This record gives sequence, structure tokens and C-alpha cells, in this order.
Amino acid sequence: MKLKCRSIWYTASMSTYSHDDLPVVEVPRIRTRILSGPGLGAGETAIWQQWIDPDGFIPLHYHEVEEVLLIMSGTVELTLDDQVSTVTAPATVVVPARTIHALRPRGESQVQLLAVFPVAEPGIFDPSGAPRPMPWDDC
Repeated sequence: MKLKCRSIWYTASMSTYSHDDLPVVEVPRIRTRILSGPGLGAGETAIWQQWIDPDGFIPLHYHEVEEVLLIMSGTVELTLDDQVSTVTAPATVVVPARTIHALRPRGESQVQLLAVFPVAEPGIFDPSGAPRPMPWDDC
């Protein structure tokens, strides 16, 4: 008996972007470049590249989804709920969904990080649950 196999081929469109061609938005305390999101063809993943100068910070907030922070350079003071710790690059921090968190650089060096979300447009909420602006709109 001879079995006949049928192959199914899917064609997918692929988007490729040079990071140097993507805009960087600066607000008084942080710079952000969107590496993945709806404007770049991603329907289910957001990745933000961020730089925080020594006097900058990311205020207390939370997301409805988990966030993976890849600390690429520098040292940060990381607040997760009521716990404060120091994290030095290179390091990965998994922030569970709905966990209040914040970070600020420690020392005199700039911090560079990648923030990765399992949704294309993660909401940001302050500790009381009120919506916060996205980093590039937060003046």
C-alpha cells in the first residue's frame, strides 16, 4: 500500500527594519525606539529599546500582561511590588502581569534595556489602575 502525502506551504510576509532607520523618541526622563509593534507589522509582540540617563527613571506602573526586561547595559534599582533590588547588566527580569514595578539607574552610567511584551500594544497603568501615557507620549 502506498500512502500519498500532501504538503501544504504557507507564504508569509516578512518585515525587516534596520534599527538605525527607526525613530527614537525622547521625553525628559527616557528615550524609546519601537523595534516591534503594530506600526512595524507585528500583531502580537511589542519590543521597546530604551535608554535612561542617570537622572531619568521609569515610574511605578503595571501592565495587564507580563513584561520581560533585558538589561543590556548599566545598573538599575528595580522595584517589584514592595521589594527593591539592584540589577546589573547583562540580566533578564521577568515581571509578572499586574505587578507594580519601576526602575531607575544606579550610578553615573546610562542604562540600556529592551522591554518585551506578548502583545502588540501593552497598556500602562499607574498603581491606582488609571491609564498612563506610553513612554514616547509621557512628558
